[in-house]
Amino acid sequence: MVEGPTLSSILSRADLCRAVPENTKKLAEKVQPTENRLELQGHNVFYREAKPPDNHYAKATIVFLHGQSFSSTTWTENGLLSNMAAHGYHCIALDLPGSGRTVGPAIPAEEKPSFFLSFIYGLGLKQPMVVAASMSAQYILPLLNRDIFACVVGVALSNTQELVDVQRLRTPLLCVWGERDTSLGPSSANNLKNLPNSRLQQIQAAGHAAHLGNPEQFQSVLANFLDLIRSYHAIPM
Repeated sequence: MVEGPTLSSILSRADLCRAVPENTKKLAEKVQPTENRLELQGHNVFYREAKPPDNHYAKATIVFLHGQSFSSTTWTENGLLSNMAAHGYHCIALDLPGSGRTVGPAIPAEEKPSFFLSFIYGLGLKQPMVVAASMSAQYILPLLNRDIFACVVGVALSNTQELVDVQRLRTPLLCVWGERDTSLGPSSANNLKNLPNSRLQQIQAAGHAAHLGNPEQFQSVLANFLDLIRSYHAIPM
């Protein structure tokens, strides 16, 4: 029996910089983001939500986690939430505890993974895709050894030096960083390059917050990666 290509080999060859179709940009104008709240572990969690326009079927769900000193607006100020909804994804961006419009204190690092799990389960999400920036890595990295996420896109993730037994972490992961980032970006890429199903992608003319420095290329890379993961795995809604 001849086996098909592995996800690792597909990721290594994939062109993630294909341009966003013009029709998608037009569809983004029809997206109507909403604002919602969820009571969770003593926090009144604020989150933004955007769904595909015209009641189109959603391919999968993406949960966006912002970095330190940011909030969910980091995913809306360049239209990313609406654009990814126009790509056909159900998009959710929350204000993490201690940030933005979420009511309640910041939580200790060791409690962040369980908090994020509670958020996912509270919304009834199954194997969401996750986009995490910088310090929000603390919410997801301890969960990579479990079959929880369809995939993770990490933008200059922190705490990657704490990962152990990386060969056992099978969750597909795209490590993104800006070419002008001289700290967390390069170090996270070095620490994540040996994950079995990982791919590294530098974003041109961008700094630490690559999604803000070059939103057009970031959107192309994100959409192409997520579509590739969808084509390889069946993802439940």
